[in-house]
Amino acid sequence: MRHVIVLPDLGQTTTEAKVIEWRKQPGEKVSRGEPLLAVETDKVDMDVEAFTGGFLRQVLVAPGSLATALKPIAILTDTPDELYEAEPYEEEARPERKEGRRIAATPAAKARLRALGLGPEGLSGSGPNGLIVRRDIERLAPRQESPRARRLAGMAALVSSSKRDIPHFYAGIDADMAAAAKWRDGWNAAHPESRASWNDVFMWCASRALRDVPELNVQLDGGPVRTSGAADLLMVVAGADGLSLVEVPEPEAAGWEAYLAGLRTAVQAAARPLKTGGPNRSPLLAVSNLGMFGVKEFTAIIPPGCTAVLAIGAVRDAPVVRGGRVEAGRICTLTLSADHRVVDGVIAARFLERIARQLNPL
Repeated sequence: MRHVIVLPDLGQTTTEAKVIEWRKQPGEKVSRGEPLLAVETDKVDMDVEAFTGGFLRQVLVAPGSLATALKPIAILTDTPDELYEAEPYEEEARPERKEGRRIAATPAAKARLRALGLGPEGLSGSGPNGLIVRRDIERLAPRQESPRARRLAGMAALVSSSKRDIPHFYAGIDADMAAAAKWRDGWNAAHPESRASWNDVFMWCASRALRDVPELNVQLDGGPVRTSGAADLLMVVAGADGLSLVEVPEPEAAGWEAYLAGLRTAVQAAARPLKTGGPNRSPLLAVSNLGMFGVKEFTAIIPPGCTAVLAIGAVRDAPVVRGGRVEAGRICTLTLSADHRVVDGVIAARFLERIARQLNPL
């Protein structure tokens, strides 16, 4: 089957991107979510992922050429030798002419030059065919953008891609937290040196619920659906420079106390920036908690490479009905965002029911 890969929509103010490098060459196998090419806009450098798996058969835009958002850039087929209908090949972008000399530069390089009040004359490019790219401009002046600004720009491109390419759907539940609160208070009173946060409790219960509902622990992987046998998680952590993802191996494998110690170490040492790709066996369920900020409930965007993300709100006092009577209670709103290509409403509901049940007997 023939698959036409288009350049993703890069935002309202960016409709074109310069192709810097193809990560794959014609004939090579491509997995869904794998970086296919690198592009540069006037805002950010980024990898463009393949939205489906297959074999790269035709590259439609050469390195150094300008690609247009939502226009074809490559052709994939399911098998390496099947017949397919070719697409017109884009000619290499025309360089600008400055004072009688032909000078080619990427949009990001031009924007940086304008910001510095400079022109491209006298510069030599390190890109394909002498193309001037942004790194060539940065050699002229110290980088003015902060690491946080660069990281946020990259994160913006990634979550935009996730929201656009993954058909999100949402399901929520109000979990009864009375038993969990009593258990946590007792644990913390008896173990002041190893106090448990609400996030610790939610991560533990989410892993156990994932073990009970393995149908959620799946992912499209270049066509076939892969299933993860371990109830591992990714924890979304906010830092000074933006969001990071911390891999948390299946908590029950080590036991509660070892899990608490391991989670502290992981947060301090293993946080990695939110980025596309990652190990093929990376966890498929992420957990994001804004409850410590008093947020009642929210919906989260599925991180690249994941199939679902659990959004956790604040544990709060609220009236509950028990035995036909209204009593003071404690609840927490949990909202699951899931990839509707591999997860349906029944699976999402079963997972939420299981985590609520895991929380209640604590």
